Amino acid sequence: MPDISFREGAAATNRDGVDIVISLTANEAAAVPELGPLADAFSGVLEGLAALRSGRVPADPDQGPGARPERDADAETWAAVIRAVEQQLRPRLEGIRDAAMRAHAADSGSYGQLARALGVTARSTAQYRRDKLKEQMPSDWEIWALTGKAPTQD
Repeated sequence: MPDISFREGAAATNRDGVDIVISLTANEAAAVPELGPLADAFSGVLEGLAALRSGRVPADPDQGPGARPERDADAETWAAVIRAVEQQLRPRLEGIRDAAMRAHAADSGSYGQLARALGVTARSTAQYRRDKLKEQMPSDWEIWALTGKAPTQD
């Protein structure tokens, strides 16, 4: 699993803020060439979460080091957060989850293990979810998770 570290306060890019640093091995980085767009989407979601809690967003996200001026969040802010979640992260996360569930089954993973991973108490719920997944063809985003080939946009 990747290492995660934090630079905080004066050491952060934005003074008194926090930088999240995710370190991957060379093999991990080579396997995920779309790191930039994924990190951008995740960053947008974190900024959106902060905006929901504070009502404020950076006025100019492209500004250099130092304190970034802020402004009130607005409808465009919320649209950007929704877009990051719905169009960028959710389909990818669901594809990764589904591919991992199929891999878990292929490696003789138990329903008990799957139930714990899914956060459900009943093994029957895990069995139902895995059985429903087996009835379906892999989604475009599940194929993306396995191959890196992004679905075509309509």
